[in-house]
Amino acid sequence: MKLLHKLSNAIFEVERVLSIVLMTVMLVSIFAQVMFRYAFNHPLHWPEELAIYTLVWVTFIGGSMGIKRQQAAAVTFLFDRLSAGARRVVLYIGWTLVAAFAVIIIYLSARWLSLPSMFLQKSPSLGFAMFYPYLAVPVGFAGMAVHSLDLLVRAGKEEA
Repeated sequence: MKLLHKLSNAIFEVERVLSIVLMTVMLVSIFAQVMFRYAFNHPLHWPEELAIYTLVWVTFIGGSMGIKRQQAAAVTFLFDRLSAGARRVVLYIGWTLVAAFAVIIIYLSARWLSLPSMFLQKSPSLGFAMFYPYLAVPVGFAGMAVHSLDLLVRAGKEEA
């Protein structure tokens, strides 16, 4: 299972770099939009759309990173009161459900993205296929699946 942990860490590093790049692209595009609109009185149409698509990607990648770092929102007041054995069971069930949900979303989004219309549908301002913004869903959930499986395995080792 060291391979799974190394894979999870490698995915996290790619996600970290990708999120930095995407946030930078979003910042620059919004800044360009503001500058052209108010300083040059000639608004651009594409920066807003680019910022939206980068935000979508950052959201799904950030969700995956939150799973890896175990920083997803959680209500733990009941979990904290459980015995060690009950906590282990709840952790196993929780990480199994997260991984199963991620795999289901990957499957459904892969079916959705394989439709021929995905490459025919174009973004209004940028003009590229909507396949690329929609690809954020299976990519983000693939990271979530790997991270949750890694956490499931690690939860078992920590309790042993």
